[in-house]
Amino acid sequence: MKGNILGFDPETNTGAISGYDGQRYDFVTAEWRGPGRPRSGDVVDFQAIDQRATEIYLVEPVYVQPGFWAFYFSPSGRISRSQYWLRFWLPYLGVYITLDLIAEIAGKESSLGISIRITTSILSLVIFWPWIALLVKRMHDRNKAWWWMLFYFVPGILFGTLLVIWLGAAFLSIASGETNVTLPALGGLGVMIIVLGLTWFGAFIWFFIEFGCVRGTVGSNRFGPDPVTRR
Repeated sequence: MKGNILGFDPETNTGAISGYDGQRYDFVTAEWRGPGRPRSGDVVDFQAIDQRATEIYLVEPVYVQPGFWAFYFSPSGRISRSQYWLRFWLPYLGVYITLDLIAEIAGKESSLGISIRITTSILSLVIFWPWIALLVKRMHDRNKAWWWMLFYFVPGILFGTLLVIWLGAAFLSIASGETNVTLPALGGLGVMIIVLGLTWFGAFIWFFIEFGCVRGTVGSNRFGPDPVTRR
């Protein structure tokens, strides 16, 4: 029979299960066959003897909402689309847009405008690791390992590096005192920049849809329980 753990008391090593037959069954730790301790909400399979549960096996662990530190700084586990957007991107974009509007009203060259630009730059650096941690958890929710992000970052880094080299040629010409300086003509390097730029843009679209818009694995996967409560 299947049921859900109602509760577990580690001091007495006893707990209770709500069976899918509508009955309540008590159990002791010696009958637990799952990893770790039983947690309230875990889906289990067990043998019912009178009002006691025996041979209890974990079918699907309950999802435990991560705390502040685990949510924003740990890449372990899974998060849902709503957690990703509502608890990270929406607050960040709200703060960023608000500050940008204040800077526009005050004047971007004013002391307040300059201070806000410095603040938003620092904020962008501060959120970089939380973004990585949350992205990895979203990838886990889609049952994909962290290294899939290399498909996004590698072409992006190469594109940025080659673009800086290409533009740097013009600035070096300016520094040397040449007049009528133009950007270097498109050659092999320019073609590589275009190809990498298109690849990076394609990876961005894919990541946005795959990890920002698509529902994660239904039920548990190798990275943990489903963060979406199913009824």
